[in-house]
Amino acid sequence: LLSTREISVTFFIIYNGGLVLRENPTYTGARFSSFPSQKTEKKGVFMEPISHEVQETTHERTLVILKPDAVERRLVGAIVARFESLPFEIIAMKLLRAHRMHLDKHFPNTKEWIRNMGTRACERLVKELNMDPAAKFGTSNPDEVGRKIAEGCRQYYASGPLCALVLQGHDVVRAVRALIGNTLPSKAAKGTIRGDFGEPEDMGKLILGAARNLIHASDSPAEAEREIAVWFSPAEILSAEG
Repeated sequence: LLSTREISVTFFIIYNGGLVLRENPTYTGARFSSFPSQKTEKKGVFMEPISHEVQETTHERTLVILKPDAVERRLVGAIVARFESLPFEIIAMKLLRAHRMHLDKHFPNTKEWIRNMGTRACERLVKELNMDPAAKFGTSNPDEVGRKIAEGCRQYYASGPLCALVLQGHDVVRAVRALIGNTLPSKAAKGTIRGDFGEPEDMGKLILGAARNLIHASDSPAEAEREIAVWFSPAEILSAEG
């Protein structure tokens, strides 16, 4: 038989670039929506209740990795505290060094994954930094750009200790992605993790393949399950049975 429960949580509003905390409403889940500001007519993103009861079978998970710059700058506690303010459970967490086994699986050398990575990087340079990918990467071919970025990311992840976490809860993938902010710290809104703790990207390092942007979070539930399996064994993840 399915049971239901009601939990009291702190929820957040990302509103015109700021993070606002509201204490102790009684909610069991959250969804994203948009609303116009009465003052500016700009749109923000907020979390609101979907129900007073959530079935125990809501077990969406996501992987979060605090990258070497976050660990080096001693930001682990501050960043984890942000996640603890959300209505989710941390069901796994560890400090480790990435080995080639982790990196080759996390950044797979498949044509589809590499092309997708390269395409998104080229689009980001054009739209957010007004830069020509060919001028910066020496090519605008998504496959070649993707391979450069993947190798740069592998080197970045291997440069120091990482802190890996698994979070679980309703709509956790989207909520965590909203909280961490834009890939480029210089473009991340205040109130997000990258907006508050990030440092402006070093263009030399960015062109080598990786923005030093503190944190990674899975971008879809399917990708989350693939990535979790790279970094954690089933025995390292807490189950509902304890």
